[in-house]
Amino acid sequence: MQTGHGNDIYDYPNIRCDFSSNIPYRNASAIIADYLKDRMDNIYNYPDPDARKLTSQLADFHNVSTNNILATNGSAEAFYLLAHLFQNRKSIIPYPAFSEYEDACRIYRHELSFLPVGSLQGAGRFEANTVWFGVPNNPDGTIMDNETISRFCSENPQIAFIVDAAYDASCPRGESVKSLQGRFKNLITVHSLTKTFGIPGLRLGYIVADRRIIDGIRLLRPPWSVNALALEAGSFILENWDKLLPDAASLCAESARLQQKIVVMPQFEVTASPTNFFLVKMKEGIATELKQYLVDNFGLLIRDASNFRGLTPQHFRISVQGEIWNHQLVEALKFFYTK
Repeated sequence: MQTGHGNDIYDYPNIRCDFSSNIPYRNASAIIADYLKDRMDNIYNYPDPDARKLTSQLADFHNVSTNNILATNGSAEAFYLLAHLFQNRKSIIPYPAFSEYEDACRIYRHELSFLPVGSLQGAGRFEANTVWFGVPNNPDGTIMDNETISRFCSENPQIAFIVDAAYDASCPRGESVKSLQGRFKNLITVHSLTKTFGIPGLRLGYIVADRRIIDGIRLLRPPWSVNALALEAGSFILENWDKLLPDAASLCAESARLQQKIVVMPQFEVTASPTNFFLVKMKEGIATELKQYLVDNFGLLIRDASNFRGLTPQHFRISVQGEIWNHQLVEALKFFYTK
């Protein structure tokens, strides 16, 4: 696991507002926590190793068989299980991208090749066994449309396309990879309830894939991978999905306004993003210094993005927060260049 992910608040105990994590700041975490308070007796017994209740709910939600679902300890476990399943194969990873794809593949001795994420959509046939990418992509918010994903799967039936859909529900793009599930045996989607619903401490994700993929992964995972409280939270979320789902449209509108406030500042370049998070590049200085300055002087935490493949020491990532905090961040960025 690469260090330096967002939400590294354990290294910074005096954070007043966290812009570093892509988790929507308006989320259902408090509601979920309140629900779990009365269900702490779940910890008295081992969790269901097959997560049968949650698996059934997820199968209904995605309109697939329970044989096509596997609950996981967050999406991170899913990536490592998939890398294990396809060990010693050839894999393509666009960049920049979530580092755990590459980390997982390296552990299981994949032969890796990389291409810029902007080149992926126009690609045709791939010389690989697996291709990994996010929709939307982390850290830049690039979106691969469903038509292109369908083309990839149809034209390359021998290749497994592993789609990280962690942010799929928090981007109002008019379509979801959910509509493609069950149509292609070589499409594997990885989902994160952790991110969408603000429960990173519980670790809860799942994989939707062809039965042969799910059966293969099931043999590789340790028993009781998903804890009892996470399973209970997942069932509660599925029963109250529409009520608990963040308002993606308003979040992304707030993000667009913050992007605009930063893009007019001559010291920064913004990579336009349709999501609640986006990349910024400094024209002077480096992100490590800016991050420390914001922490020390304002209690604001950003994501130093210099450790993403393909990015530079000048890159950082921001996830939109409330209007007051967004204003404070903009003012703090101005102060950095006048200090």
